[in-house]
Amino acid sequence: MVKTFKTIILICILVFSVSITAMALDYNNFNNLIENSKKIDNNKITLKGEAIGEAMNRGEYSWVNISDGSTAMGIWIETEQARSIKNFGKYSYKGDIVEVSGTFNRACALHGGDMDIHASSIKIINTGGIITIPISNSKKNIAIVLTFITIILGFFYIRFYKSN
Repeated sequence: MVKTFKTIILICILVFSVSITAMALDYNNFNNLIENSKKIDNNKITLKGEAIGEAMNRGEYSWVNISDGSTAMGIWIETEQARSIKNFGKYSYKGDIVEVSGTFNRACALHGGDMDIHASSIKIINTGGIITIPISNSKKNIAIVLTFITIILGFFYIRFYKSN
C-alpha cells in the first residue's frame, strides 16, 4: 500500500512538472516574457506574433521583429527561414502571424546585451496582406471645411493684395 502510494505521488509530481514546463514555454504575451526573463533565460520557448517592419538581412542570418500587439521582440533567424515571411505589418498592411521556436536570451552576448530569441524554427500561422483603413466622417468633414476656408482666403488674397 505504501509502495503504491509513493508511486502515485511520484507520477503526479512528474506529470505536474512536465505540464508546468510546457505551459511556461509558450508565450503570446511578450510582457509576461519580459517580466519573467530571469527565470527563462537560455531556455527554449515558443512565441506567436505578427511580423512587423521588415527583415534586416545580415548575411546568413536576419533580424525579424514580431509583435503581440503591444510589445515587439527581436528574432535572430537564418535568412533562408526569414524569407518565408512574405508580409510584414506596417500602415495599411497586416503582417504574417508566425510561431517562432528558439532559445530566449535575456542579455545576448552576441548582440550587445539585447534581449532576443535565437530561432531554430518558424511557422506561418496566418498570412497577412493589405488592409483597408476607413476614414472617419468627422475627418472628411474637417477636410471639406478646411478646403473651403483655404479657397476663400486664397480668393481674398488675390482680390485685395494682388490688386494693390
